[in-house]
Amino acid sequence: MTPLSTFRSFIVSGFAFLFSLTALTGQGVVFHEGDWLSALEQAGRENKLIFMDAYTTWCGPCKMMDKQTFADSTVGALYNQQFVNVKMDMEKGEGLDLARAYNVQAYPTLLFLDPAGQIVHRVAGFHRPPQFIALAMTALDPNRKMQALDEQYAHGDRDAGFLYTYAYVRLNAMDGTHYPVAVEYLNTQEDWSTNKNMEFIFTFAEYIDGQPFRYLLDHRSAFQAHYGPTAVLRKIDEVIDMANFLEEPNWSAVKAILDELYPQDTDRQLAYFKMNYFRQAGRIQDYTHAALTFYDTYPADDADALNDAAWSFYEHVDDPKSLKIAVKWAKQAVKWADNYYNNDTLASLYAKLGKKSKAKKTALHAIELAKSSGLDYSLTEELLKQL
Repeated sequence: MTPLSTFRSFIVSGFAFLFSLTALTGQGVVFHEGDWLSALEQAGRENKLIFMDAYTTWCGPCKMMDKQTFADSTVGALYNQQFVNVKMDMEKGEGLDLARAYNVQAYPTLLFLDPAGQIVHRVAGFHRPPQFIALAMTALDPNRKMQALDEQYAHGDRDAGFLYTYAYVRLNAMDGTHYPVAVEYLNTQEDWSTNKNMEFIFTFAEYIDGQPFRYLLDHRSAFQAHYGPTAVLRKIDEVIDMANFLEEPNWSAVKAILDELYPQDTDRQLAYFKMNYFRQAGRIQDYTHAALTFYDTYPADDADALNDAAWSFYEHVDDPKSLKIAVKWAKQAVKWADNYYNNDTLASLYAKLGKKSKAKKTALHAIELAKSSGLDYSLTEELLKQL
């Protein structure tokens, strides 16, 4: 029997088992009720992998997984039989340590681990039932799971076809490990202008000082012909907004790129770019100064931009004087758009400044707006409890 026919047999027999079991169960995924150590112990006793749903309470796609995927009886039949299923809030209790240990950067992150707690496979993002079933089959397949590909890479496999596949696998893991693999693949290619490689570059161009992004800029017209001018501009803006660098920025080089892209707006773009970079780099003092300077020089003209700036100050800044300016931004955002998100930001800032009465009043208003719009307001309720 060939490897391909063996794999097909594995899939066919797996699905045959799955659908026969479905008739007996009729329930969705059943999650382990104990702590993380007891989940590991159960996996060891039963010789099973652990599936972990790494989620947060505010994550919309996480809630969609709960309603549409975990509740599905066919999904439950497979996952309850083959895995010890764990649901872990990454912002509470054990989840805080597990988020750091497993480098969880996006939600939901779907982890498959062995009884020793080592990652076997991982992806991130919402999966519908058929996709989620296919994901389980991949995690159970010794030749396709990420662990096998990691070992193949660690043992020196640098075949172009393997690197191409592996780059996408690492990208879907959303743990920040994909970019070096993508560059290794491109370095095996003599011609970057093929449709396959242009699509690859468009996906992996994310660092402003990286080779893929530079190639995209140098061949912008070709990418516009392939994707359309709007999509290419959106991609460029995305890279700039993220302020990602491979190393400490050379601001003169950055300014030269922005000059090329936004000749009529270079100074504002550079100021915005620096502000985002300092925030991402955790340089809070530099970020605070850059943000105050930016919004003083280039006042926001819409509620979303002001709310985003105000929320960033709530999350990152402790200086009371700076927080009071953020309150002004948030109040203006509420004036322009009296919605749940803007009021929640304002309430949070009031609370951080110790203005409990104003915080309570604004939080209650935010909750009323959330109820009328059908939005989740659990975090605002938590804020009220702390007050």
